[in-house]
Amino acid sequence: MSKKKLAKNIGSMSVAVFISRIFGLVRDIFMTGFFGTSYVADAFQVSFQIPNLLRKLFGEGALSAAFVPIYNEVGLQKGRKAQIKFALNMLSILSLLLMLLSLLGIIFAPIIVKILAPGFDEKTYLLAIKLTGIMFPYLFFIGLSSTLISILNSHDKFFIPGLSSAFLNISMIAFLGFFVLLKQAASIEEEITVWSVGVVFGGLMQTAVNLPLLKKIGYSFKPSFNFGNENLKIVWKKFLPGVVGLAIRQINLAADLIIASFLVSGSIAALSYGNRLMQLPLGIFGVSAGVAVLPLFSKLTAEEKWNELSEHLKFSIIFLGFLLLPFTALMIGLGKDIIRILFMRGKFDLISLNMSYQALLFYSLGLVFYALNRVLIPIFYAKKDTVTPVKISAFIVVLNIILNIVLMQIMQLAGLALATSISAMVQFFVLKKFLKKKIPHFSFPKVGSDIFKISLLSLLLFLGIFSINRFFVSANFLASVVKVITVFAGSTIFYVIGSQILKIEYSALIKQKLWQKFHKK
Repeated sequence: MSKKKLAKNIGSMSVAVFISRIFGLVRDIFMTGFFGTSYVADAFQVSFQIPNLLRKLFGEGALSAAFVPIYNEVGLQKGRKAQIKFALNMLSILSLLLMLLSLLGIIFAPIIVKILAPGFDEKTYLLAIKLTGIMFPYLFFIGLSSTLISILNSHDKFFIPGLSSAFLNISMIAFLGFFVLLKQAASIEEEITVWSVGVVFGGLMQTAVNLPLLKKIGYSFKPSFNFGNENLKIVWKKFLPGVVGLAIRQINLAADLIIASFLVSGSIAALSYGNRLMQLPLGIFGVSAGVAVLPLFSKLTAEEKWNELSEHLKFSIIFLGFLLLPFTALMIGLGKDIIRILFMRGKFDLISLNMSYQALLFYSLGLVFYALNRVLIPIFYAKKDTVTPVKISAFIVVLNIILNIVLMQIMQLAGLALATSISAMVQFFVLKKFLKKKIPHFSFPKVGSDIFKISLLSLLLFLGIFSINRFFVSANFLASVVKVITVFAGSTIFYVIGSQILKIEYSALIKQKLWQKFHKK
């Protein structure tokens, strides 16, 4: 696969995710306007996180990482029919497992909530139990959908799979919108309940939208249960260490929730809002790159084309740095104005604004490292090494929990966000070190010069925004809109010209592919 093809795949995924994230922003506008940083927002965030923690194990995380390399191998060695048969067997068994987990989650919701949010008062605790019971079936749909997406990505289908998460956001918005129109005097707890029902229906839609594409590439939807399949045994064997690794990371997220539940009411919601905004550029570019490179890295590693692998990794690192470092500067410099424009209405007040900005500010410091880690980890998976990422994850989780406890005492909720960013940075350098050690034939690309140039441009951007903030304090919606549009336009022009002057490698290709994708779509 050429760098142009890789850029095209990342671009397709990026455009789709961008559309989904726009709907996600609309969803967040609804969420903040109706629920702000109230106790119901905290209850929802904890309840929504519970099935999502498991989703990352059985959906887009460890299972996909173990499944994709074997799926590609079966296709190369035995052809498309054997590949489809193997995948259907995998999907059938996965469906049973997800149904069982969903049922157990509903039954044990009170215990799960008590473990994850021990600091909740009784009112918030009881509401969280109710919402957890409603939303746990979402695990079944999203776990299945994530595996379907992995299959489609392996066949270079990126746009529709990347767009599928938009249906979750559309469903939540539609359910709450219609409910409020029908029952205008609804209580805040009734509204959050309907919001949660929208989550489950959205999960169903996420799964359904991928089925026509699968049919196009030859799939039928007949259940197949062959528990003794040799390839399936290999997947589960590789899956278990990956589960341990991701479980460690989910323990990390759970620890964040546990600690945040003891902070002032609304802290969990504020952390979520700040994280969601940071996830916008990360989801568009970082996650898209991670998804697009896994099939490619698997093929190059299987063929032992180390020079090509190094060259594609170099492109991926520069691609992410080129796009995300300036976004970091913009998020930090314009964060308050962005939050005011998007969320400052209804029950989202000035206190909510300041709390959410603190979270956004310190999460943004780790933005580029979150993305780079998503690109490095698939190389280990492509080499069928799931143990090394597990060991690294365990170390990072311990580090993050220690930082959480220490920094929370000093900085409250901002300390939790900063701890996450520091941990992501450390994880990148540890992954890089072990990559060199574990794959001696592989040469880590030299990107220092280009990353320095990108960092310099981003620093100049931030200093410019910082200077503007000193003289132009926006205290209302309209002023913030004018400021953000003006600064963003000026920053884009400055950055494009600056990248040309400094001759950053691949910058012309990146800009060309992004323009073609966004212009085409």
